[in-house]
Amino acid sequence: MIVVVASGHDPRARSVMEHWGSQCAMMLTAEDLCMPGWQFTAPRPQNGMAVIGGKIVADAAIKGILTLRPCIFPEELLSIAAAHRRYVAAELNAFLLAWLAAQTCPVLNRPTAYCLAGPNWRAEQWTLTAARLGIPTQTRHCIAGRHAHGNFEEAFEITAVGERCFGCQDKILRINTLRLARAAGVDLLSARFSRDEGKFLSANIWPQLTDAAVAAAVHESLANRRENRR
Repeated sequence: MIVVVASGHDPRARSVMEHWGSQCAMMLTAEDLCMPGWQFTAPRPQNGMAVIGGKIVADAAIKGILTLRPCIFPEELLSIAAAHRRYVAAELNAFLLAWLAAQTCPVLNRPTAYCLAGPNWRAEQWTLTAARLGIPTQTRHCIAGRHAHGNFEEAFEITAVGERCFGCQDKILRINTLRLARAAGVDLLSARFSRDEGKFLSANIWPQLTDAAVAAAVHESLANRRENRR
């Protein structure tokens, strides 16, 4: 079974769940974290149990995890009194980060101290990383101009899943996308490049996953990769 860690209102999560089907994937939401049935012992869980889709599931049954959220937001916790939601959200974030970090199955993307799904970098950090890798970049002025004139959507977009790329067939842009993913320490990344000069524009660790080929590649990566024994 593959677990998708996301909000039930996230269209990306709903799309990928439709591609995979409920027989092989389940969604872990903020509501699940508030339900009884969890069993977790740090640093190495043994015979752990999780609540996924409202059901108690053994950690051993989880073959891979796809994380499509940066954190748990207080506004999601409708079952918690409003005065306590911020505190509870902070506690749930800490718990979920520890749980994800402890899993030995494949996890896309593995959490960091500041984000549940990898490095939650600002645009400037992605641009600086690209520049350090020798990848041509746009200035902020040019990027803002593209937004202003509505041309940003015309950029090439490439999604990296492990060592595979989808989208534009340009070999250099695909290589640059993989280099960015490695530099960020992630296996799932979407990068955008200008059509005219192939300059780096932006990157996203939460691709849309609406393309059937990308969704299939993510499923294959999670289901078939060898476990990361620690």
